[in-house]
Amino acid sequence: MKRNILKVLFVICVLNITACQDPNPTISIENVKVVGSFHEDQKVEMFLGLPFAMPPINELRWRKPLSWAPKTDNKILANSFKPACFQNQRIVDWYKRLIIDFGGNPETFDSPSFSEDCLYLNLWRPHGDQENLPVIVYIHGGSNKAGWSYEPNYLGHNIANKGFILISIPYRLGVFGFFSHPEVENPNLALFDQLMALQWIQDYVSLFGGDPSNVTLVGESAGAGGISHLIASPLSKDLFHKAIHQSGGSSLSYPLANSVTEELAIEFSNAFAKPSIEYLRTVSAEDILQVSEEIYGNHYFDYVEDGESVINSLPDLYMSGNIQDVDLLIGANNDEWSLYFDANVDIERWLDEEVSSEQKVELIELLKDIKDPIRKMDLLITAKNFVCPSLLMASSVNKKGNNAWVYQFNRVREGENAKKYGAYHGAELPYVFNTHDSWLPTNNDDLELTQAIQSYWLSFAQNGDPNSKNAPLWKKYDEVNSYTQILDSKIIGDVHPSKNICDVLASY
Repeated sequence: MKRNILKVLFVICVLNITACQDPNPTISIENVKVVGSFHEDQKVEMFLGLPFAMPPINELRWRKPLSWAPKTDNKILANSFKPACFQNQRIVDWYKRLIIDFGGNPETFDSPSFSEDCLYLNLWRPHGDQENLPVIVYIHGGSNKAGWSYEPNYLGHNIANKGFILISIPYRLGVFGFFSHPEVENPNLALFDQLMALQWIQDYVSLFGGDPSNVTLVGESAGAGGISHLIASPLSKDLFHKAIHQSGGSSLSYPLANSVTEELAIEFSNAFAKPSIEYLRTVSAEDILQVSEEIYGNHYFDYVEDGESVINSLPDLYMSGNIQDVDLLIGANNDEWSLYFDANVDIERWLDEEVSSEQKVELIELLKDIKDPIRKMDLLITAKNFVCPSLLMASSVNKKGNNAWVYQFNRVREGENAKKYGAYHGAELPYVFNTHDSWLPTNNDDLELTQAIQSYWLSFAQNGDPNSKNAPLWKKYDEVNSYTQILDSKIIGDVHPSKNICDVLASY
């Protein structure tokens, strides 16, 4: 009986070869068979957990990434996400807090596993044989110390379904990716991870039907900060062609001094039995993370001038026009800092620490009609850390001879919990990816705004212009008119609401 069944199967395979082929999407890279999977709708192919560099572990810890070295006898099952880069639970806790505040069950959020072996990208593409598809590369946020490339709001199936390739990339975080120890060849390891991923895309995305000459970077928060540096880095030439920059900019507001990061790196090293890099490469990742949290505390990890990937301070690079030739879509949200305030808001102290006495007087006059101290503080911090750097970058792109479009995201969802936070940091992401969580109150206004935002973002990624027939006209930014697209239930174009604040902050 068994023998007869085998005979039948053999006949079927001979008569219909496709019946015996691997039903999952398959790509060959350097003679390595890469097997992906289908999204549940069967319209999108997913290749998850693709290695783009050698694992940065053991002797490769705190070294620049080495390019992926395929094995000819290898087969990659790219059907599941790989562990996120080593970190604490910061982003997990952030999501759970947000879910609770919106009345949802925090246990619905699944935490990923964490590992130093984390340099794997994820790729979504439309099903079928296609060529020269526009490529979108997403760089996640998380203050450069947390986050991962496949958080729920970053999943790429809804973008791939519109005829794009969406790739999300990771990078080493915290002390693993930003380490200014004198024995380390380069402190900007996270930036080199991003550069390596972009080089992999140039080398291999055509095998997936992507166009390596039409690559658009998209990043939010620290991911946008990475894009700020990639635009200004001499090492990124020809690795991407357009950029969408969402709620980044702190690198321009507070560029890190090398001396500060070096002092912290030495203090960190001295906390171990032996301070040498050779010894530290033998210490467990768990111990490295624990000590780094003790030494670095609330330190904001960021890229520093290394003379190679970052050749000058970021503000100087943009103001001098020493940046790549790219078109830019850039903006921020109306209430970027609303999630991070406690009950004690000391505006006077902030003004005394952040601005001159002359600027303080002008800012107080500008904001005198705003009675809510939290809203006033949020407006100031949002302007200094997000809006003003965005306008500087847009102006720099213009002066370079390229085009820029500026937005402000103002949409507040329905309900009292939503009003508490307004258009908070990261609130735009579900609209960009069309990944609205079940616990977020989502009505027709939100769905229509999603369609408009996706139309803008995807049109820009496809042809360098956000405008299409599917959304209201969006005029280019210029420094004189400061034209800004206000993204809300009703989309309007206007002078940026915080331009007067930025003018004061740029003075003196």
